[in-house]
Amino acid sequence: IQGQPIIIHDDEQQSYWTSKMTTDFHLLRTGIVCNFTTWRYEWTDGSAIDYKPPVYTSDLDKTCKSGCVWDIHLDGYWGFGCSNKNVYMYNIFCTTQPHQPVPSNDGCDIFEDDSDDRVCYQMGVTAENWQDAQLICRSFGADVASIHSQQENSFVRRLAVSKGAVGGIFLGATITGKSNDYGWIDGSNWDYDNFYPGFPLNELGDCILMDTGGTSAEWANVDENYTTPVCSSGPWKEGQIICSPGFPFDASTPCDFILSVDVGKTVKLEVLVIEANSCCDHLVVYENYFGANVIAK
Repeated sequence: IQGQPIIIHDDEQQSYWTSKMTTDFHLLRTGIVCNFTTWRYEWTDGSAIDYKPPVYTSDLDKTCKSGCVWDIHLDGYWGFGCSNKNVYMYNIFCTTQPHQPVPSNDGCDIFEDDSDDRVCYQMGVTAENWQDAQLICRSFGADVASIHSQQENSFVRRLAVSKGAVGGIFLGATITGKSNDYGWIDGSNWDYDNFYPGFPLNELGDCILMDTGGTSAEWANVDENYTTPVCSSGPWKEGQIICSPGFPFDASTPCDFILSVDVGKTVKLEVLVIEANSCCDHLVVYENYFGANVIAK
């Protein structure tokens, strides 16, 4: 570990190491050694013995001897032994200086840097809800991310995917005031958005998720307590037949149905008839509108 034995330079260090001893093992090996040039005792790191406890063996002030071992006793006394005939039981401690982290050139340290916007990013642990996400970010002195350009949107999506977040991530936006307008939690201007066509939908909630499953990284609004939604637009009633709003257009006009139910319930989907051109029309059923988990197609 490239460490040193115990080295003591003040009362605080003396008190600390004395506290580490027990009645079973009441000797602590120190780092006092003999300098064979000056024949004075010094510490193993070459520093001078500039501190001595109230009680110690006076040989510490004399010409040093080779082959001697200095130790701390249970009462803090410093003693030594130079015999090779006796067997001693020591507590051995090593010390080392902690490595100080080198600041990154971009100033982001443990965060990721998008060099174009001078903003640092970190992909947090999985959040239970939007409030939880904000609390996690605040623990870093940050906020849930705000997005102000396509380049920034793409960077955040790539970062999320690189950390395994392929099922969507929270963004730092929510409804502000009574105007039903969105705003960023960090107070920055709302000067960019990337909502899916038709979003935001009033019924779905006040918070925003980015769909990291697709390269377009589009957004949708969700409830604050979003976990695994099958979200909706409608509303439709039980047993009601749903016809494609794109009819009679072909697959060049894609349509998305978003079905949701209350917490604790499930969606049952029955396809009675589907008229499609085998060349280009298709129906794909996903679980969630984030994460692209295909159930059937």
